[in-house]
Amino acid sequence: MWEKLLTLYRTHWLDRPYRPGQTLGGYTIRSVLGVGSYGIAYLASPLHADTQVVVKQTKPSRRGHPKGLGMQLYEKKILESLDHPQIPQVVEHFVQNDVGFLVMSYIPGITVEELLFDKGQQFGEAEAVRLICKLARIVDHLHQHDIIHRDVRIPNVVMQNGEPYLIDFGLARFIGDSPTYTDDPFDHYPAEKQLKRAVHPSSDLLALGHFLLFLLYSTYEADESEAERSWQEELSLSPPLRTILQKLFQIDGSYSTVAELIDDLDHFLHI
Repeated sequence: MWEKLLTLYRTHWLDRPYRPGQTLGGYTIRSVLGVGSYGIAYLASPLHADTQVVVKQTKPSRRGHPKGLGMQLYEKKILESLDHPQIPQVVEHFVQNDVGFLVMSYIPGITVEELLFDKGQQFGEAEAVRLICKLARIVDHLHQHDIIHRDVRIPNVVMQNGEPYLIDFGLARFIGDSPTYTDDPFDHYPAEKQLKRAVHPSSDLLALGHFLLFLLYSTYEADESEAERSWQEELSLSPPLRTILQKLFQIDGSYSTVAELIDDLDHFLHI
């Protein structure tokens, strides 16, 4: 019972998002963009200015926890080490009432998740590969700076004028750093989660494979009378694209780097 009461307290009182119109530091909250396990993201405007920024708040219930302020400052360090037009830029960081706030540039647009599930946009093989190729070049830029994103998913890619922008670096890590923010033994994680969260290019390559599958499934029409099958059975793919996916999922060979994947994607587009 105590755990249930504690959860209700954290969710409905302690971790309540700020309301539109309230002020944080030098920013006025416009809306809540999202609520995650460790933080809350707001769309905000600097006082006396018409521009928009993203303010990412650590949850008050995470005060003193490794996945609180320390995790946010690590994200700040990651972003400040990068300079790429399709990645958010840090504006500033401040602490208010022992809660951290990371202010970043706002990237307007629509996420790929919204494109697929709200707008019903479909991607043929060529369109899907073109988008993955553009996204892979951003990921390759991260890897060249010894950073693994570890969360390349359809809600974390914003489309603007046909170009992808990669956001949410809360799980990103520098190569060589521990994959966890706490003392929890990483080898106790399930094998699939270990691969997803590994501080290694294989993590982002696997994520790009799942991302590509989401795009390709946009044209798939399920037969409700049939049992669920694997993607190899459900999707009718050209042999070159099937080979790329098998390497991304390490079914038949594998990619050592994102640059190798980009070469194969470029070759596919010029066949």
